[in-house]
Parts: sequence; C-alpha cells; structure tokens
Amino acid sequence: MKHKLLSAALLLLLSTAATAQKKKPAAVSAIMGTESAAEEKKNENSNNSGIKTVTASQVMKIKIPSGGANAASVVYNPKTKKYYAAQAGNMNFPLVIFDEDGAVISDQEQTTMIDVRGLWYNPKTKDMEGNGYNDNGWFTYEMGKNGIPEKVKVQKQGLSQPDANSAGVLNTNDNEVLFLSGLNIVCYNTDGTDKRKTIQIHFGATSAADDTQLSIADFENTYNIRSLIFTGTKGVEIGVLNVAKKQVELYDIKTGYMKQTIKIPAEFAIETYFNFSYANGIYWLFDKNERYWYGYR
Repeated sequence: MKHKLLSAALLLLLSTAATAQKKKPAAVSAIMGTESAAEEKKNENSNNSGIKTVTASQVMKIKIPSGGANAASVVYNPKTKKYYAAQAGNMNFPLVIFDEDGAVISDQEQTTMIDVRGLWYNPKTKDMEGNGYNDNGWFTYEMGKNGIPEKVKVQKQGLSQPDANSAGVLNTNDNEVLFLSGLNIVCYNTDGTDKRKTIQIHFGATSAADDTQLSIADFENTYNIRSLIFTGTKGVEIGVLNVAKKQVELYDIKTGYMKQTIKIPAEFAIETYFNFSYANGIYWLFDKNERYWYGYR
C-alpha cells in the first residue's frame, strides 16, 4: 500500500513539472505579446496592390531657433556621429548640430554660412556637401573641432541645378546628385555638371496598369514639390512626400513605380515646399509653427 501511494505521488509530481515546462512564464508571455502587437501595428500589408504599408513612430524631436521659415535638410555624418539641420533662406540662418541622443551641441550663433537648399554627406570624400540657392553654387563645409563647420568652400560657382530653389540629395549608389523637377528627377554628377539624365517617377502608381499620368496641377496639390529623399535601399531608393495622405512614398529608381508607403502620424501641417528630409534611417518633417524637426522611424 505504501509503495502504491509513493508511485501515485511520483506520477503526479512528474505530470505537474511537464505542464509547467510547456507553459511560458507570465513575464515572457507578456513581452512576446507586446512585441507581436507592435509588429502587427507597424506592418500593415493589406493593400490590394501588394504595396507594403508601414506606420512610423516618432523617435526624435529637435527645436530650431528663430531664423528662416523653411527647413532645408537634416543630414547624418557617420564620421562625426552627428546630425546637421540646416535652415533655408539666408546664410545667417541656423545650422543646428545634435548628437545621436538628440542633444544639441552647437551654440545659438551657429549659421549655415551660405543660403542652403540641398545638403548631404559624401562617403567618398567624407565631407559635408551641398548646393545653394540660385547661383550660390555647390559647396563643402570645412570642419573644425568637435565636428562643427567653420568655413564654407564653394566648389562650383554659378547655377548648377534645374532652378533657383532646387534641393539636391546624393545618390550614394551611383555617385550622383538628384533633384526633383516637376514629375521627373534630374541627375547631376557630384562635381556639379549636368548628366543629361532624367528618371521618370510614376507618382502614386504601382505599375503600368494603374499609372494615371498625374498632371502637374494635381502633383502640386498633392506632393511636396521641392524635397525628395534617397534611402539607399534596393528597390525603394527614391522617396517623396504625399502631403494629402500624410505618407512617404518609396519608389524603385529603375522603374519609377511605387513599392512602399510610410504613414506619418504628424499632428501638424505638412508642407508642400521643403521641410522634408531623411537621415540615418529616420524620416524628418519640420513643423513651421512650433519650429521642431520631428523624426519618424
């Protein structure tokens, strides 16, 4: 009898242990559930056209001091591990420099020193480069200590862009500078010479089957007509800002068709002129009223 009771108790103990092994601890289950919910919220791949749609989250917020209504660009410099946010409109407007944690390291007197339109980091030259307003030319920032620009060196003088307010971005894959010009992208060499090459963007279209040939008027009412971004990611290299839908649209540089959309949960007015950028995997939009760059990823 005693042996039977011991055997029964042993069987009960082994059964309980096996059940406990199969069941995840409460804390682990909660963490996994949260991650699954976050992933489900982030990836909303339910578009009938097969386009991947992602909802971004705000990851950074940078205050820009007074000076200049429009923001030109945010650029990340991997050499200095700092971000550079330039205002457009005047050589005396702010250039705000901040680190990867969002801490501003430049002083209030730091300016762009040239009327900036486009700004980029060139991994080949390891320099901060850009193009200015109208015939201000293409320039390079000469850095001082702590990665703070001290001088501007104009590399190519005169108008070397589609028009006075063209804002360039660097295509690091093909080593060329891209400008949004109407419904097309115009390509220049990095020395400022025109490549005589254009890329057609089929705005809002995923293939030839749904290409409606957007008119210039509709384009100007729907999209940011000055700023574009280059992600460097194959198949979604080019990005434009759909102001009407509050989304970034990513296009294949080879076909010009849309492949992905990034929903931006901005609670402020999105601009059709400048005030849009991309740096270090972050999509940047500028709130002109509150004077903040908001970063979304």
